[in-house]
Amino acid sequence: MSDYEHIRLAPANRAVGAFVSGVDLSRPLPEPVRQDIERAHANFGVLFFRDQDLTPEAQIALAEQFGEINVNRFFTAVEGHPQIAEVRKEPEQKFNIGGGWHTDHSYDEIPALGSSSLA
Repeated sequence: MSDYEHIRLAPANRAVGAFVSGVDLSRPLPEPVRQDIERAHANFGVLFFRDQDLTPEAQIALAEQFGEINVNRFFTAVEGHPQIAEVRKEPEQKFNIGGGWHTDHSYDEIPALGSSSLA
């Protein structure tokens, strides 16, 4: 999409989301790239970054480039990395995680900007 100078976008579908390429999230983002990502997030709601190899440290550093990390208090933290909550659904679980609430802090008076997930 031509509105972004430092990243490439491909809409995921007609309603929401975009696939982002042309950026390595394991390294500090130059300010123009970070700004393009923020604008794309505002425009598309959900961003997908494929083929990224992020250590827990890199995931934390990436999140901190967009603001203070709002630690999820309902899930167990990844050992040695209290800023990362592991959200896991086991095969025997029949209901969605969170039920009537969300893991993205939308229940907070001042919710987080967003959340990230590695799959």
